[in-house]
Amino acid sequence: MNTIARCAKQFSRLSIGYVILLGVVFSLIGYVYAPAILVSAGLYWSAVFKLRKKLSTRNAIQSIVLASLGLVFSGFSLLFDHSPSLLELLKGNLSIVSMLVAVSFLTLISQPKVGEKESLPQGRRFIISTFLGVHLFGAIINISSLFIHGDRMSANRALTRAQITVLSRGFSTAAFWSPFFAAMAVALNYAPSANLVLLIPIGAGLAFMGMLFTFFEVKKQAANEVFYGYPLRLNSLYLPSILTLVVFVLHYLYPQLSILFIITLCSPILCLLLLLKKDQPKVMFKRHVENRIANMHNEIVLFLSAGIFGVGLQAILLNQTWFAPFSQFDAVTASICFVFIVALTMVGFHMLIGISIIAPVVLPLHPDPSLLAFIVLSAWSIGATVGPLSGVNISIQGAYGVSSEKVLRWNLCYALFLSTLVVALIFLLDYWVLGK
Repeated sequence: MNTIARCAKQFSRLSIGYVILLGVVFSLIGYVYAPAILVSAGLYWSAVFKLRKKLSTRNAIQSIVLASLGLVFSGFSLLFDHSPSLLELLKGNLSIVSMLVAVSFLTLISQPKVGEKESLPQGRRFIISTFLGVHLFGAIINISSLFIHGDRMSANRALTRAQITVLSRGFSTAAFWSPFFAAMAVALNYAPSANLVLLIPIGAGLAFMGMLFTFFEVKKQAANEVFYGYPLRLNSLYLPSILTLVVFVLHYLYPQLSILFIITLCSPILCLLLLLKKDQPKVMFKRHVENRIANMHNEIVLFLSAGIFGVGLQAILLNQTWFAPFSQFDAVTASICFVFIVALTMVGFHMLIGISIIAPVVLPLHPDPSLLAFIVLSAWSIGATVGPLSGVNISIQGAYGVSSEKVLRWNLCYALFLSTLVVALIFLLDYWVLGK
């Protein structure tokens, strides 16, 4: 008992960041020893509980509602003898949370830099370089890229509509294809056997079309103003390139290992090995864990709660016929699901909520995993630009004083354009590529 008490006392003194990091370690162990998932979930939830007063009101409300509904659904499913186990409930989106924490280490190595005294490039051609900059680094270091670019571009002036448009779209289009983005983690969670060799080029093509649309639109709208952009620096992209290659090689050699597991395992290991070559690696590591990771509580609680909701909803829909809006998962069904998720995002819900509703409904239909993953990635990318309460728009509103409603209006035509392309691609994939 004394040993347990001492361990509990030591744990209570442990920094929140290290608690979350331990959650990642036990989630990896959970791939080979399932009960470790319970420990990982307990660590994540304890971290959220300790930081409950720091949760944003929006996230707290949505998370409480999602988790409560998931538990109610799970209880209701007892009537049909399909109630999920505690392990299933807690496992939910655990792998997604672990991957997000793991890839956060990329920010220690890959950082685009422009000196404070270095003037920003001017001219329309830098619309492309700015879009590509926030896009490529956003694909690696996520939301940090938006702030790095936005803060430097707004150092001496307020951001213009053109700059906000380029930043929000450039970052959000990374969700179409990036293996290090939350969207990919969610897609692979529901469709683990999706063909990334097919999805990544298609997603990159959609991102390219989004860039072209943005270039010509901004060029026309900002014809009488100077566009202050951001130079594209590719010298920090070598690590993500190596990591991407390692992920695909390992998955090819060991197909039984999931992409999520490989990314979660390799990202921090490679980053920490390279960190040893820098000055004061221990200080950098400690700062990252105690600041960056310790402040991921909002993302963690939302994903964990959505996981409970999804498992609970799936439990009551399992083998039931009272709610079956679709008889098969074809191009029409996929298009309806895609539009539903984006529309739900536009009225104020996070993309994850729409996906958590759709997935349990269509999974019993045994959808083609690549097609399911494609609508998740596409809905996430487009929803992020037009969702007034998406992470991107909330960040822009908080950091640069531009309301989410304005960003929604500015991106509406862009979202309609890309949505049309996505629906067309859904039908092409369904008919030509996937052999339906």
